[in-house]
Amino acid sequence: MSAYVNIFDFTKFRKYLAAYQERRQQAEPNFSRTEFCNQLGFPNTRSYFNDVVQGKRLTDNMLDRFIEVIGLKGSEAKYFEAMVRFDQGKTAEVREQAFNDMMRLNKTPQAIVDPDSYEFFGNWYNSTIYAILEVLDVGDDVSELAEKIFPPVSEKHIKASLALMQKMELVKRDDRGFWKPTKESLATVQQSKSQMILQFQKQCLELSKQALESPDGESRDMTTFTFAVSKAAQAKVEKAAEKFKAQIRQIVTADGEKPTVVEHVNLHVFSNLKTDDAGDKGDSQKRKPRPSDSLESLQVVGG
Repeated sequence: MSAYVNIFDFTKFRKYLAAYQERRQQAEPNFSRTEFCNQLGFPNTRSYFNDVVQGKRLTDNMLDRFIEVIGLKGSEAKYFEAMVRFDQGKTAEVREQAFNDMMRLNKTPQAIVDPDSYEFFGNWYNSTIYAILEVLDVGDDVSELAEKIFPPVSEKHIKASLALMQKMELVKRDDRGFWKPTKESLATVQQSKSQMILQFQKQCLELSKQALESPDGESRDMTTFTFAVSKAAQAKVEKAAEKFKAQIRQIVTADGEKPTVVEHVNLHVFSNLKTDDAGDKGDSQKRKPRPSDSLESLQVVGG
């Protein structure tokens, strides 16, 4: 792994390049953007690196040169390639495949918080406030956030949440003094069995109930399906649910506009019928409770 910056903390290759060059120059003062161009094979230009960071298309040949100069190997090199394809892909199919490759190579793309972190997951509003910081400018005065967050959270609890996230290095103040996330995304580990995560998801269910009953007209779309299907179809349904979650992450990751809203998505897939491990072998065998369930809560920041 690079000694300067962790590539798996990024989903946009241009942001990664800018961060890498900045961190490396801090350690090696001579490694300016001009020197980066020199090592890429452009001794007579000072603008190429800046042009790439600002949106210039990266050719296959130059992609290999960047990988060589940075010293990326194995999964890191493949992840960089996938980020470039995700950014520059000309079709939705190419970008979707690139995103899937990124998710496969990055084993914990959203797991930037220990799932056993009692303090953080002890209250639903910590992850919500984390997402809202992308939308609102919040400094020492948290009154606007307290007024707008739904369901309501006191200023005392908001300040405690900010202090907790600062301690966990999830947020830091920007140049203007406002609290901003230090990572690009936050979610719980997929299908974690931690009791604290289960408690957190219970709180998210309660949030859905409050949104459903709220008379204030918050954005909401709630649908329930109950159906009987074969084992094969059940597997397809669960796969479709996984793909849906990946598509949401892809939309959020690709959103280049300034966030203006914070959405909360709860997705629940579970069985209403106890089954046994033997499958469909008749009623003569003893039934063992083995419910199939998958719950995930996503905080979505979008424009």
